[in-house]
Amino acid sequence: MPLFLFGERLHAACLASTLGWIVPLLLVAACGGSGGGSSTPAPAAAAAQPTVDQLANICTVPGEKAWELAHLNDVYLFYRDIVPVDPNAYATPEGYFSALLVTSKDRFSFVEPQSVADAFFNAGQNVGYGAVFKLDTGNRLRIGFVDAGGPLALQNVARGAEITTLAGAAVSTYSTAALNALLFPNTVGVSLTLTVLDLGQTVPRSITLASSNVIENPVPLAQVIPADNTNPLSARIGYLLFNDHIATSEAELIGAITSFQAAGVSDVVLDLRYNGGGFLYIASELAYMLGGNKIAANATFEKLLFNDKHPEKTNNPANTVPFYTATSGGQALPTLNLPRVFVITAPGTCSASESVINGLTPFVQVIRIGGTTCGKPYGFIQTNNCGNAYFAIQFQGVNNVGFGDYTNGFAPTCVVADDFSRALGDPNEGRLSATLAYRNAGICPATAASQEGLQSAQAIERILGRPERQNRLIR
Repeated sequence: MPLFLFGERLHAACLASTLGWIVPLLLVAACGGSGGGSSTPAPAAAAAQPTVDQLANICTVPGEKAWELAHLNDVYLFYRDIVPVDPNAYATPEGYFSALLVTSKDRFSFVEPQSVADAFFNAGQNVGYGAVFKLDTGNRLRIGFVDAGGPLALQNVARGAEITTLAGAAVSTYSTAALNALLFPNTVGVSLTLTVLDLGQTVPRSITLASSNVIENPVPLAQVIPADNTNPLSARIGYLLFNDHIATSEAELIGAITSFQAAGVSDVVLDLRYNGGGFLYIASELAYMLGGNKIAANATFEKLLFNDKHPEKTNNPANTVPFYTATSGGQALPTLNLPRVFVITAPGTCSASESVINGLTPFVQVIRIGGTTCGKPYGFIQTNNCGNAYFAIQFQGVNNVGFGDYTNGFAPTCVVADDFSRALGDPNEGRLSATLAYRNAGICPATAASQEGLQSAQAIERILGRPERQNRLIR
């Protein structure tokens, strides 16, 4: 039966009997019992149930499983829909946690080593081979972006290259999960042999990589596009490639917006095609720097709605995120005061990136070029236990007018496929070129709809990578 069919108190009793090593089995009858006879007297008093805090850091397999169930029962946004499973059927706590998730509503909750999560969000460290990998139509595995200094960059692999084999087998023979496991190992020094077909070449080459701690550059490109024949309506347009809402992005975003301000840009193209999200405060700061005085005074960037067990969290002013006008250290943020923003989107545009779109929309015209976003109005609070970082969906975010229902993603204003033939930031790159054309004419260019692989701009384009790359986090 559903875990919460008879309410929270009964669920606590069921928890006690399922994990009977924690407390005496005093309430077995409440979880099923003898069926309907009234002759069995009720117990005089129920034993006190262990709290989530009391179950924390009992680092045995049963102990971790007990904490996972209690944690989800307490904070999970979809706790009412959890279906009970036998914890003994899962060899690891991680497997049990995944089995408890409500997959009909939740594509995003996950667990990973705490060291991996902390290194990425706090310092931009990401163990792997240093690239954004895209799986497109026909299981073509392409390189969308390469991190400078990473293992692939050191092998002169660039955007647009296609990986045809991994570890001696064709890409098509692997599941998405298997590809992720190969391309994103948890430890440094893992060797992987790839066959790579570089852009413009006809003969593939074999390379062998060793995974390393790649330092992500969350803002790899901020440039001003000068006036030319394709840009007659303004002297300058700012182009900002933003890949990760991580702590190290704050200073880089401030620097980029300051440079745009000094250059007198009148429009900004915000390229979020590979940005899966991260810290919500970074999204708020960026939105404010773009919109500035076009945003109403004291407006809400995002209000967080928690489950009905925690109205104190939903009603807590700290969980209504404003448009931050300064950093936590008190540095005033520069603003562009833009009445509109062009955003390049894709299925890899997720979570906190969607918050930028949703938070700005009540105040600023947001014109989306590319593909439909991932559809994640939900967020996490990283919760650590026994060396693991747990990311269970705990809240849904809504904007200043209360909108947050975009589980199918934000559809683009103009659908344009990813163009692997050119570097990101090249004004002739497909999605940027279409953005500039739309800006000038107010309509999608006719060439956009006829590009090869247009379908990949919608449902088939998938960004491979660690689950922390699709995040909306509060500190």
